[in-house]
Amino acid sequence: MFTPSDLLKHYVKEAFNREQVPASDEHIKTWDKRRHELARSVFGVLKTNTGGMFVFKEDRSHCSGEVSNDPRAWFDEFRKFHRNRLISPLQEGATMLQSSAPDQAKPLLQQLLAGISSLRSEELVQAYGRWLSLEAKIDSLLKESRIKTDKLIREQGNLLFNKDKRVFFDLAAFFDTLTQGDEEEDDGAEYDEDVTEEPTQPSHNEAQKAFFAYQRFLQSYARSRYHGRSLGKSSRAAHIRDWLDDRVPSEEWLKTLGGEMTFQNALRRFRNAWKRYVLDVPASYRAFRRQCIAEQRYAYRAPDNPVHIDGVELDAIILLMLRSARELMQQEFVRNDLGQPQFFELARIANQFQHQVLVDEATDFSMLQLACMESLTNLKTRSFFACGDFNQRITGHGIRSLEQVSWISEQIQDKRITTVYRQSRMLNAFAGELLQLMDGDTTALGVLPEYSAHEGVMPVFVEGMDEPLAVAQWLAERISEIERMVHQMPTVAVLVASESFVRPIADALSEQLESINLKAVACLEGKALGDDTDVRIFDIQHIKGLEFEAVFFVGVDTLAEMTPDLFERYLYVGATRAATYLGMLCHKGLPEKLSSLKLRFSERW
Repeated sequence: MFTPSDLLKHYVKEAFNREQVPASDEHIKTWDKRRHELARSVFGVLKTNTGGMFVFKEDRSHCSGEVSNDPRAWFDEFRKFHRNRLISPLQEGATMLQSSAPDQAKPLLQQLLAGISSLRSEELVQAYGRWLSLEAKIDSLLKESRIKTDKLIREQGNLLFNKDKRVFFDLAAFFDTLTQGDEEEDDGAEYDEDVTEEPTQPSHNEAQKAFFAYQRFLQSYARSRYHGRSLGKSSRAAHIRDWLDDRVPSEEWLKTLGGEMTFQNALRRFRNAWKRYVLDVPASYRAFRRQCIAEQRYAYRAPDNPVHIDGVELDAIILLMLRSARELMQQEFVRNDLGQPQFFELARIANQFQHQVLVDEATDFSMLQLACMESLTNLKTRSFFACGDFNQRITGHGIRSLEQVSWISEQIQDKRITTVYRQSRMLNAFAGELLQLMDGDTTALGVLPEYSAHEGVMPVFVEGMDEPLAVAQWLAERISEIERMVHQMPTVAVLVASESFVRPIADALSEQLESINLKAVACLEGKALGDDTDVRIFDIQHIKGLEFEAVFFVGVDTLAEMTPDLFERYLYVGATRAATYLGMLCHKGLPEKLSSLKLRFSERW
């Protein structure tokens, strides 16, 4: 189950426990927490000590508000960009194979390259299955060619070592002088080695590490010479070539190695090609963003560092990885063998799927976030439930309509629930009038059952009250009135316009309540739910989903100034948290748009 805040998570856990339903932290999570787990530990999107590509900057916003509000066109273009980016090296590999493959490889090439020149992105997944069936033949050819290239490189390394026993120690020292700003010399170098052939343990021998780097240089540089390409002046390979000077092998030797390396490089593009459909998504996004910024599209704000990403970007990357993985898992060539070692990456993702996913306060989540949650459902059950009220959306990026919901999954059905059990008739009518003033969807307004006898009392209101002491005294007087009416202290919450007001209001109110042995507790940053016997002070943004018998809203006009686009929704959410008693306070005056509500208020209870 997902909730938008830790506070609501704790509230829901308590509700489950009261019904004797076990609910651990593993079963109820905020999306921020689950996203971080997936991005860092499952998908390898975020940097760790052993890998990853990006650093998540929670306080940054690289995507425009337009993309954040409705990411459909942007995400679909990113998805197409990713698939086309996967096709390009495959088609390039086909060209390389045709020029470098030995005669004995020709029969395999006919099968491998069938239709590659006209391959469309929607045909990729089916092509992966065909190439997977040919991997035994691919491996055989790679092994034969690898024997040749290993021998060539080993002999060349021995020549260097025999002339100068310290050559690889000196090369290691030279590598330390190269900066991270030096460009990578070859975009195709990733296909020069098999992933399974990488050392499983890091080498602590500097000379040995230098030899491996020398080997990679020869492989890449030889391919460049075979194709007649020059190295970039600032590339790492160019620096290594210049350092070696006359120790660089002959042009004839380089072209011999280059021919074999070109053949290997091209073949490896078709080996385990399906993995890139999922695992290359982060690299594709970095390239996609770089292109969009260069072309000034989607109003990107360039990151301070290319490895930085914001929340919208991270959601998009995770969603595409999830959807790509699910697409592969439904193919016969994967479905029947998902438990085999070759599909380890997909099995690890499948282990994240749940038989049922529930989302509370769904309208506070973005389309991308909800789509990620839906993509975490079991492939067979696809059981996904989300509840929320569009009128109570209090995040700028939250989902806005049922039309947007259909983008998440066309299988989602909407059901309306309008029955209200906790609110008095007075407050329900007040909420309805407030909803009309904010041009909300009045058809979604809660309706009290006909048998409900909970009439309630009018809400109270005061304005022109700016002094903290006066505010605290007014709150204390109203709270005392409630206790005298019901003879037992009900649950009470005080909502403020921002986190900076929580502690000051709590301290001032506690002094005023001391004489009746009550205290006000600051529930800071939405981390603590507090105790029912205390008067709890919350920042308004953290109280979605919570319920209280009495709610006071301090600084309605301040909130209107701070968040003009959302303050009416915040007010509606605050008003619907109260079951019987609602109090509102303005430091100066009620915002003009709400002036007609004054007739709905009383001065005291």
